[in-house]
Amino acid sequence: MKIEVKKYCRYILFAAIFGSGLFAYCSSSEKSVPSIEAIFSASSDFAWNSDGKFLTITTTDKWELGIAYPAGEPSGWCTAAPSNGTGDANVWIATDPNNSGAARRATITVTIATGKGTVNEKQAALTITQAGQAVPPPPDDPPDLTKKELPKVENVVWYLEYHQGKFALEYAPAKKHSKWVAWELHRGHFGSSGRTDAWQFDARIPAEYRPRQQDFGSNGYDRGHIVPSADRTLSYAMNAETFMYSNMTPQNPNLNQQIWADLESKERAWANGNDTLYICAGGTVLKESDIEDYTSPSGMAVPKYNFKVILRKGAAAGSYDAIGFWFENRSYAPITKVSGEQVKTVRQIEELTGLDFFYNLPREIQDKVENEFNPSAWGL
Repeated sequence: MKIEVKKYCRYILFAAIFGSGLFAYCSSSEKSVPSIEAIFSASSDFAWNSDGKFLTITTTDKWELGIAYPAGEPSGWCTAAPSNGTGDANVWIATDPNNSGAARRATITVTIATGKGTVNEKQAALTITQAGQAVPPPPDDPPDLTKKELPKVENVVWYLEYHQGKFALEYAPAKKHSKWVAWELHRGHFGSSGRTDAWQFDARIPAEYRPRQQDFGSNGYDRGHIVPSADRTLSYAMNAETFMYSNMTPQNPNLNQQIWADLESKERAWANGNDTLYICAGGTVLKESDIEDYTSPSGMAVPKYNFKVILRKGAAAGSYDAIGFWFENRSYAPITKVSGEQVKTVRQIEELTGLDFFYNLPREIQDKVENEFNPSAWGL
């Protein structure tokens, strides 16, 4: 979709193989107002089970995006994140699976501001179509719970896998927060996609169990990634799934932006120098005594502590070691770097959280790595 808006201009709708768009023309004497270009990463036609597509917006001006549905057709199945901003942005257009046999439509409208900062009444719109499914979906395959990074899953109903982002979590619906998030990390996850900022909700989680964006900033917390965005840069789709709110924890800004971010950078360096890291992390929400507060307006649990355990597989066969980290959800200023002071054994993190990590390892390896305490082996 390509959109160019000029004052007192006539609009012409056109379609092309790789998308549709709206553009304007006017005489040279007409005064131009801000323009915006928005391009889908692919066609504006969506498959019934599409994960979503990107709308890349290029502009220096303020813009807003809205979604409307034809009368009598299903609504609410299409979402955009972010829905407004100023300047360049990658907007993630996500769609719920269309399990009906009929196609459905949604109209995406982009509005830009004039030079005076008021919203321009003239808008550019594009109607997208999501195909229906000819046959009912097959039942889901049983999840693979044998992956090394997974802790023991207590409730498989709330076990969610993110196939593009290649991570998994177990959700605690009453807390509107994940119990843990687990992922592999190796050189094959790194690329050049960059950060998408494709903030979005997981449609598989009912709305009453989801937090809202206001649960973070308006309560003084960062939207703290658990799987870091920079761990998943091989593709846009891979990075976009790290912006699921199910992968967020309300985190003290200083912790998130300093010492926690430093640990994340170290993990990527460790991954570059080894075969694979198996990581599990999150905030403490299982015990009421480990919850600091509940946010407004949704009542999302705010963990008192954040934890992370890492299993490292070396180049040699059967070469494993592990480390655990424990943080209070508070400012660590003026400290900006993670150190051995935050290190614990994996077994200690198990005792503190009530989770059973790396249980898919052979027992003799599990016992060895979970009782290790060797920060110097990790450069700490």
